[in-house]
Amino acid sequence: MLPLSTTVSSDSCTVTVMNSSAPLSAQSQPSDGWRMVSFLTWIGVLASVLAVTISSRTIGRSIWWLGPSSNPAPVFYLLIPIIIIGTPLIVTLQRPHRMARVGLVGSLALLVSALPDAGSNSAIAIAIFVIGLAALGPSIALLMVLRKYR
Repeated sequence: MLPLSTTVSSDSCTVTVMNSSAPLSAQSQPSDGWRMVSFLTWIGVLASVLAVTISSRTIGRSIWWLGPSSNPAPVFYLLIPIIIIGTPLIVTLQRPHRMARVGLVGSLALLVSALPDAGSNSAIAIAIFVIGLAALGPSIALLMVLRKYR
């Protein structure tokens, strides 16, 4: 790896070369503050998705993983949002060195989970999409901090 900067000078010219490449080392361990940010983010996502789910059932336009009251969706459909939200929570608590990537994947999966409702329940899809975007922000920020892009 090159040093941070190198200066070469002669009588008439000075050339300075700076290394601006990203660090090649593995991700560092996140601080306790970032672990708390990640944990609170995913608790907020859980509460928000739960609120949207209850509201959608209350107004009679259930989210796709619940299905209508008269013909509920299969039980394993309910596992999809539980896995999407639960995995980043568990990883934050158990394996913090992986929480940036898992949070990023969880956020993207939440964004994709809004697509089945886009045609029939656009308001529900928009709400889930916005929650996914809200989860994506801290995940990207954490990834940048761990990669030392500042």
